[in-house]
Amino acid sequence: MIEVAIPPIHPGDNDLKICLTNTGPYEYLNVIFVIRLPAGLMRLRGQERIGPTRLLPGETVCEKLRVRAEKPGRYPLTSPNFSYQDHNGKPHREASFTAEIIVHPASNPAPGPAPGPAPEPRISIELQTRELPLGEWTILRCRLSNAGDRDAEKLELALSGQVTVDERSRRFALDRLAAGAAANASFYVRAKEAGTQVPVYFDLTYSGPRERRPDPTVATVSVSSNPTPVPKFPQSTRELIKVLYLAANPVDPANPGKRRLRVEDEFREIQQTVSQGRERDNIQLESRWAVQPRDITQALFAVEPHFVHFAGHGDTKEGSIVVGDENGYIHTIPVGGLVQAFQAAGQGVRCVVVNACSTERLAQALAAAGLCVIGMRQPVGDQSAVRFSIGFYQALAAGRSVETAFGAGVAQLMMTPLGDDDRAPFLLCGGQAPR
Repeated sequence: MIEVAIPPIHPGDNDLKICLTNTGPYEYLNVIFVIRLPAGLMRLRGQERIGPTRLLPGETVCEKLRVRAEKPGRYPLTSPNFSYQDHNGKPHREASFTAEIIVHPASNPAPGPAPGPAPEPRISIELQTRELPLGEWTILRCRLSNAGDRDAEKLELALSGQVTVDERSRRFALDRLAAGAAANASFYVRAKEAGTQVPVYFDLTYSGPRERRPDPTVATVSVSSNPTPVPKFPQSTRELIKVLYLAANPVDPANPGKRRLRVEDEFREIQQTVSQGRERDNIQLESRWAVQPRDITQALFAVEPHFVHFAGHGDTKEGSIVVGDENGYIHTIPVGGLVQAFQAAGQGVRCVVVNACSTERLAQALAAAGLCVIGMRQPVGDQSAVRFSIGFYQALAAGRSVETAFGAGVAQLMMTPLGDDDRAPFLLCGGQAPR
């Protein structure tokens, strides 16, 4: 377990010290702690993301941020991404993390104005999904932020309007949203009408210190009947679709006993899923195992695939994939090098599935090169990676589009949730915003 400690500070400019301590008996790897300061504390200097690549048992690592505190009080420090890997290589994510920053009064505080009315929560909703395809199931995301001075309790958010909402995701609930904190909400939807400003209605209710209050919000999305083209499965021409599965599970010399990924199980599930689909005779699966950099271009030239699926580890720092070197040890492929490989040897590739943790940077670069790409914006567990693949290939083997296949993969994660893994996958096509 990793504990977070924050010594008290005073009003004005301070060095805010944040200490991470490994209180468990085993080491933790790739620790990520993203800092979100509440209202009333301003960052002056310092990084918002801290965390060592290795934290030994009993070890404490501290980082300092220069902040300005407006007044004494207790302030919630939240983290939208507090994650790490245990000694077996299993990823962990601390959901809804909150710590407290105490600002003690100054020794001789200056006289101030008389106290105002009792503080209250103030919740706002920001729509993160700006465009929806007409008539296709996809994810609509929004963000709830509490800009008030008090915590909000028992939040409930419902979605309606010119979209059909899947029953399993019709209502989002949150026990508590601390002052200055934010939370993400997702709905699985299908747009019913096209337009540049199609209304969607958020019905929000929450409890403050005095009463429970409703807070409805109206937002608009763009729904296009002719969206940016997404690769479709050929149903009439019976063209053979080639899927190239690239697997890498190299040894980390810093942690040779690290638990291996289930890349073989994932491929077996994909094989079984495709064999049960209507278009199974038109999908050809090719696989390459323990790939090294040279194997990627060789496979692209030899197979001439339409879909490329990478299964393995992602490098959180570089935002790219990890393969093996000549000795079977880990090697991170630079993002620019992989983009160049697809430009040189992957002219027929329509979609790249990067089923590896924290590969948003790679996905954005491949999308900028004109490909449809599915990446993972955060660490995701083995089981979740396999479940996403099952949903994706169920739709692909049924002759559906890449976007529908992406939605089916996310649906599998939402139906059997493990933490917030359903928020990890995103789809980019030709540089569009992530969905």
